[in-house]
Amino acid sequence: MNNQKSISYLRDSEVGILTKLSKSTRWRLERDGKFPRKRQLSEKAVGWLSNEIEEWLQSRVTVNAGSVSDGSK
Repeated sequence: MNNQKSISYLRDSEVGILTKLSKSTRWRLERDGKFPRKRQLSEKAVGWLSNEIEEWLQSRVTVNAGSVSDGSK
């Protein structure tokens, strides 16, 4: 049996819904290396690896002793 995880992509609208960020904010963060890089799926379609978006979302919130921070130090 194959133990590899399946690869799934999220399209722009799905990433927007999950992150609650505008296209321009996501573009800026991606440009600055602070957001997962989009992948070219076809000539006119792009997508993001779902596991990279999930990891990015998890990295945004850290719960420490009942307080919430954005994970930056």
